[in-house]
Amino acid sequence: MNVDVAESPKCRESPEQTQGIASRFSRYSPLLYSLACRVLGDIPGAEHALENCWRTASRNPPEFDYEGDFRSWLARVVIDEALAILRKNRELNVNSRQS
Repeated sequence: MNVDVAESPKCRESPEQTQGIASRFSRYSPLLYSLACRVLGDIPGAEHALENCWRTASRNPPEFDYEGDFRSWLARVVIDEALAILRKNRELNVNSRQS
């Protein structure tokens, strides 16, 4: 589970805000990684989903009144990323069988 939160994509947030997002993301990364592993069933795919989740979270983080809302949003983002990876892999498998 190697997501380097120090390497954030360019975002509109100040360095202090980005650091705050990074620490919050790091707090939930074990949960997010676990969710991605459950959906995908493999480690490389889960790490890829987690990296994409970090990019989404650091690019334009929404404001939430409660920390649980932020955690739930991150969980939804990582699940969506994992499902996108599954769809892409399925399309690749179908295309390779047709060739």
